[in-house]
Amino acid sequence: MDLLVTLAILVSVVPVSVYLIYVVAAFTSRPINRGHLDPLPSVSIVIPAYNEELVLPDHIDNLAEIYPKDKLEIIISNDGSTDNTEKVSLEALQKNSINGKVITNPRSGANKAINRGIEEASTDIIVITGADGRFDKDTIPDLVSVLLSDDKIGAVCGDIVPLSKGDTLFSKSESAYRSIYGKIGVWESNVHSTYCLNGAVVAFKRDASPSLHARKGADDASRALSIIRNGYKCKYVPSAKFYEYVPFEFSEQKKQKIRRATRLMEATFMNLDLMSPKYGKFGMIIFPLRFLMFFIAPAAFFLSIILWTVYLSSINFLYGLGLLGLIAVAVLAGNFKSNMLSSFIIYQWYLFRGLLNMRKDVHIWEPNKRENS
Repeated sequence: MDLLVTLAILVSVVPVSVYLIYVVAAFTSRPINRGHLDPLPSVSIVIPAYNEELVLPDHIDNLAEIYPKDKLEIIISNDGSTDNTEKVSLEALQKNSINGKVITNPRSGANKAINRGIEEASTDIIVITGADGRFDKDTIPDLVSVLLSDDKIGAVCGDIVPLSKGDTLFSKSESAYRSIYGKIGVWESNVHSTYCLNGAVVAFKRDASPSLHARKGADDASRALSIIRNGYKCKYVPSAKFYEYVPFEFSEQKKQKIRRATRLMEATFMNLDLMSPKYGKFGMIIFPLRFLMFFIAPAAFFLSIILWTVYLSSINFLYGLGLLGLIAVAVLAGNFKSNMLSSFIIYQWYLFRGLLNMRKDVHIWEPNKRENS
């Protein structure tokens, strides 16, 4: 039995240590603030879209309100939509007198759609955003000001503020997750580079980033890793807010998060050579920690629960049952109030499922359920 306890402790050390480092680092890091550029540079906004007729017009209206139109180009990369995405996008561009276009191609996935949009862009600064959500008036100015503040910076991303049309355990878990995720991004940026760019609000220098792999890897993580490979840095800009609707139903969140976890792990696995002194503190600190977070910690977390349950049950069956009950209570507590413990357990499950899902081809995405506002 001593061997079982020792094994349980050793397995528990991995997730506890990894997340303790992240929590301490996140709450002791502060972002660097920079003023806005004057004048603002010209930017190309690339929006990959599949069946987004309900949300794209409002998104284009929002962009027209928050950035000078004479400095703005919008490219909708229509990935084989079967609804009126192309029609409503063209109408919104025309209504707002914005320079832009809609390019329509057969269904091929987000990475290919983004690559196609970038090929059509005419400026040196590219902004990638999702089809559903809203920018603050300072979001893009904040992004480009940081991006152009240093020749070594190749890409920046903003902070996602989750919105939900339903108040459930799963929408609250996303809020708790986002509350810490941005702080981790700031800490990573202060060390060297944030590991993963928030895909809904990314700006980068065209010359810093190659095309994405068409089928493998999350577009935002793959872009960050490719830019770092090219000798640039990626920064997290928490003042650049993007308000995004997130799923509140379990089935919708599960589908999105497991696919997301799978794509993150694909990007990590494809870039394992970045875990090297050649890439400085990123290769020696940030990448190893993320590898442990994605590949080791979820499995270790659930294995440790099994081991501790077996050990406690060997003493008294009710003790083992009590441990499982406490974990269930911790998860369900998130239904009443957003909290990190509940979110942590839920997201360990999504990461573990993503790991099991890695052999599947998940490069074709489905949009979340859309409703008229």
